[in-house]
Amino acid sequence: MASRKSLGSLDFLAQDPVRVQTEDPARGDEGDVLPAETIDALMRIPGVDGVWVEVNAKGQREVVIYVADLKQKVAVPPVVAGMPTRIIGGEPIRAL
Repeated sequence: MASRKSLGSLDFLAQDPVRVQTEDPARGDEGDVLPAETIDALMRIPGVDGVWVEVNAKGQREVVIYVADLKQKVAVPPVVAGMPTRIIGGEPIRAL
């Protein structure tokens, strides 16, 4: 049997999967969905390549704005649908 070289903490296959609970049961799934008009408006901003909602390390929902070129200034509002925004990116999104 061949052995795998361990990747340390990045080697998620070395252990059994752990269930992750990211939903707030009181809010349900509605907090994870932005209205289509909001998504369309954000996607029309030059430089924006993707939009979604995540739960941050503090357990709060935030709107994540993906920008492929972080050197480009992108005019994103600081709050969308009552949630703070966070810009991430740095490389183009590609299908594998």
